[in-house]
Amino acid sequence: MAVAFRLNHSFSWSLALVLATRFIGGVSAAAHVLAGQQLARVHDPNVIFDIGDNGTMVVYSPVTGEQIPQGLATDGSGSGFSTSAILWIIFSFVVGAPLLFAGFRGRRLTLGAAVGAAAALATWSVIVNTMDNVGVSDTVLTACILILFIMSFALGSLDMSRPVAILVLGILGGLAIGVRIILLGNGLLISDPDAFFVNWLIIGVCGIAGSILVLCKQRYGILSGCASTGSFLCGLGLDLVVNQQSGMSRGLRYLVDRNRFHVLDTVTNGYSPPMTTVIILAVSLGVTPAFALAQWKVFTHPFSGTKHDTFIGSLWDPQEAQDEESVTVPHPSVDMPDTPTIEKPPKLSLSDNAKQSGSS
Repeated sequence: MAVAFRLNHSFSWSLALVLATRFIGGVSAAAHVLAGQQLARVHDPNVIFDIGDNGTMVVYSPVTGEQIPQGLATDGSGSGFSTSAILWIIFSFVVGAPLLFAGFRGRRLTLGAAVGAAAALATWSVIVNTMDNVGVSDTVLTACILILFIMSFALGSLDMSRPVAILVLGILGGLAIGVRIILLGNGLLISDPDAFFVNWLIIGVCGIAGSILVLCKQRYGILSGCASTGSFLCGLGLDLVVNQQSGMSRGLRYLVDRNRFHVLDTVTNGYSPPMTTVIILAVSLGVTPAFALAQWKVFTHPFSGTKHDTFIGSLWDPQEAQDEESVTVPHPSVDMPDTPTIEKPPKLSLSDNAKQSGSS
């Protein structure tokens, strides 16, 4: 009886071991099939994708054949409503709203914001494309970009930076339009990886158009640059509140981040904008000419403004517009001949009249 029990017990353990082995093998095979299906969907001409022994995807360099370690392409965006995400929301509205509503009136503030935004964008693009798979924390990266923006803002608000800052504002306005057009599409406007450069070609054409407009028609170029850059930043801030990092934030990282250490995250997760992101992009594009026209109607004074004794006074002077409106141009008048005046004799008193009558 005891021998039979032992045999049954051993048989049960053997059966369980066989079933577990088959189950694990089935799970492993399913993982390999899933990875194979995912591998068939991804493509990047700069790297080679393969499936590792554990069923996960790995990336190799097509030049050296060495494996490229991968990291997450957060690029300072944070997650949810983390510190980095909140800082970007505040930055978008603080910089974008004044440009959108009164950028033409801001003058030094506007030019400083244009130079600061351009420097921050360029620096962010360089950093995210040169980091390794470890990178830096989102908070540190965000803080560095914002500090650089403040420094560039101060430089752009100086008189010596004025010509370059106006050109930068025009270019930014064109780029803001081009980027939003590209972000409207699922996987960007041109989703084919082999034709990815076409997206940047479209953005570049928009930027050149903005620079040409500000060079040929400065007033119209400044108005367009203010409205376009302001509506882009306000739209980005709103989308960060609604969709966090899955909307415009994801699209910008997918567009700019071509780092080989982030390619697995970038390519496998891709960019699929939510419907609310598409609506925000479309609305921000639609209101751009409306706000440009509104500023053109409201702020009729020239963008150059007048000289001030202090730097603070040159940033914003509400009285200046009233002074300009109160100035009237004198009209030429026809000179009329002078009318001769008739002098009246002085009045004489009673004693004077008596003396005159006595002398007569």
